[in-house]
Amino acid sequence: MDGIAGRLRPVTDVSPAAWLEEEVAETRPLVGALLPSRFAACARVLHPAESPEGEPVRWREVADWAGGVVHPRVQFTALASLRRGTRDDPAPWDEPPVRGDLPAPLLSALCEVLARHTSQAHDCLFCLWEGWGWIQGPPAAAVLQAGKGAAPGDPPEPAGFPREVLDGPRVRLPFRDYLLLRGPLEDATRIGDRGPGWFFPQSPNLFWPADRAWCVATDIDLDSTYVAGSAALIAELLDDPRLETVRADFHDPIGETGDDVNAR
Repeated sequence: MDGIAGRLRPVTDVSPAAWLEEEVAETRPLVGALLPSRFAACARVLHPAESPEGEPVRWREVADWAGGVVHPRVQFTALASLRRGTRDDPAPWDEPPVRGDLPAPLLSALCEVLARHTSQAHDCLFCLWEGWGWIQGPPAAAVLQAGKGAAPGDPPEPAGFPREVLDGPRVRLPFRDYLLLRGPLEDATRIGDRGPGWFFPQSPNLFWPADRAWCVATDIDLDSTYVAGSAALIAELLDDPRLETVRADFHDPIGETGDDVNAR
């Protein structure tokens, strides 16, 4: 397809997402409300907290400080609220994990693994929640990518979402409606709000390759990214030192009250 190797592009034909609309029908706050349960296995990528110095802090570091446990249904709020530290033992984190966005370095690492588990890494579909304010264009311009050869600080391209896309059909799932984009997996980190000399990346809220070998969800209210795919893919993610991951199940709760181990 034209332009697929060079940049993401919004599309008005949302039929490639019909399988998700048919299969993601769970209305309870479970992993199955985010991803189709057709896949063999599932994992969570835990978004890091942030230290007072602005460095990423893994949940296991918080667990060590709090006296808690990182397990498949762990929730950061329950884990951090144990607070067994003292004045001489300050909390290792200052800001909680970001909800609805997997930091770009971790998204890049995730995509490197995902690319090895599909034959269609050059052709992927990306869902972006319709509620992000910047997608409407100026004064909050939505620019997907400043061209392959653009240098830092170059002027951005025109807004990435034309009116026919903004006014067009949506991918509709039980809790969210999404715009649909198409392009290569390597461009997943190029979605975001861009202006002259600045760029605020936004990870896609859902994405999958054309062969549907896996599916990834980062819901706007959650501080974890969920990945469903083959057993081999999930095993590789769980072993990747760049990512903090735990195994998940489609019947696991996703709300803050779902941590039955660290809850007081």
